[in-house]
Amino acid sequence: MTIEENFRGFYSNFGIEQDPSKLRHLFDELYHDNFKNELDGTHTLDKDQLWKLQTIVIKNGTVATVLMFKYAEPNVVEYKIHFKGTDELVGKTVHCAYELMDGKICRGRAVDESSITTISKATTATANFYQVQKNAQALFTLFDGVPKPFDEEMNKAFEALYHQDFVHNMDGEPLNKDQWRERLNVFAETGTRILLLKFEVKDEVHFEAGIRVINKNIDVVGYSRGTISGSTLLEMKPHEDSKPSYAMMPGQKVVLAEEHTHIAIAQ
Repeated sequence: MTIEENFRGFYSNFGIEQDPSKLRHLFDELYHDNFKNELDGTHTLDKDQLWKLQTIVIKNGTVATVLMFKYAEPNVVEYKIHFKGTDELVGKTVHCAYELMDGKICRGRAVDESSITTISKATTATANFYQVQKNAQALFTLFDGVPKPFDEEMNKAFEALYHQDFVHNMDGEPLNKDQWRERLNVFAETGTRILLLKFEVKDEVHFEAGIRVINKNIDVVGYSRGTISGSTLLEMKPHEDSKPSYAMMPGQKVVLAEEHTHIAIAQ
């Protein structure tokens, strides 16, 4: 297949539910391992970062329309893509030019300032969500079912994840950062396991997460909506379809785990 056929083939899959492994194969056929987008002369977007960005854009149901694809020079391609469907890219057209290497898109940048701004904003949002998810997983992994104090390692992971003004809204009872730390301290001391089941980006600052919490008294699954500020978690609130939370007090016995049960944990 030609580079243009690969290009149009990959972007024609936007807005269509596809097997992730198929999309990754199409992506690898199109973009060189040494891919670099020189965003603003200082920052760059590499292949791994581009894949993370594309994955989020595809999950959000974005449709991509190729408006132009041509050879600007024998080894340079120029293209325009119009995106429709996400808050960050809705109605935006990205205009880029890239050098080819081994028949794949390798190195280049956006042609105009508008495209540079669009790609830069989307890249920053992707990096922030990646860091929040990574930090959440790092913290929750420490809740492994073994009773322990909320030690220095846990506190370091806690500080990395939560914004200084973090608020966890639970059934009209908002908990600030220090109050939430105390709640997690109880989880640690009672040997609670916390499993991150889902982390799905909704727009440039919001995501939906699913968590399972297990100890000798409870085994529940809950879903919440989160708001980030930079690369930290600013606010959590119940998913709109969630049921009222359980009190989560020591001694309470909860045996029913339902898909949309909201629970008072860092979902």
